[in-house]
Amino acid sequence: IQARWEYLRALRYELKLLPTVDRVQVCSHDNAEHLLSFLPQLRGRIDDGYRAGIDTSVYSYKATGRTPMTMLFLGSFRHVPNQEALRWFVANVLPLILKEEPAARLVVIGSDPPPPHSLYPAESIDLIGFVHDIREPLAQYAVFVCPILSGSGVRVKLLEAFSAGIPVVSTRLGAEGLADVDGNICALADDPQAFANHVLDLLRDPDKAAAMATRARAHVVATRDMRGMTERLVECYHSEVVRLRSGNPTSL
Repeated sequence: IQARWEYLRALRYELKLLPTVDRVQVCSHDNAEHLLSFLPQLRGRIDDGYRAGIDTSVYSYKATGRTPMTMLFLGSFRHVPNQEALRWFVANVLPLILKEEPAARLVVIGSDPPPPHSLYPAESIDLIGFVHDIREPLAQYAVFVCPILSGSGVRVKLLEAFSAGIPVVSTRLGAEGLADVDGNICALADDPQAFANHVLDLLRDPDKAAAMATRARAHVVATRDMRGMTERLVECYHSEVVRLRSGNPTSL
């Protein structure tokens, strides 16, 4: 109840404030459309391509030569949606995968991990915890799983996975703002069996996994690389200054 109250309070504040500003910048097109459903008068004043990016040049792309039959779960466990996602995956998806491929392993990386005894079957899970350089596991394991069930915004860890060449299976909410077509740049599923089937498919077919990872890398470089996004952001600011000056030359 408290969380819902805070959400409504923040929403009320934003809806009162946003009509007073010149430009509104959000993380994704989905965010923009959601905001417009409340404030249609903002159409033409919302930008959705200038935030939530990464420097793709620091991630070595590796689509092949990964450790077979391994899955990577990544996230800080101070963040409640990551806790919820791991519980759901371990309880509902992992048993389906292990039934078909008993040798498969789940690698869990992130700060403040849950205690080992809370994850079953423990013999199929490697609980690593915090690592200093996430690029190393992103280059090592075979499939990245993102079973996020709550929260919002663009998940930078997916941008990192795409940049590193590890194929991704995600819930649709987990890939919000990045992917909405199953199998294009990542596999999408919300049902445990469908999620497990996608993971098994990519584990068993490295060529298919590599092809999808290649598309994902190209997409991130073209749309979410910070250099390109910064150039577009500066251009947006310049355009807005020109617009304001033309409307009221003495205002700036």
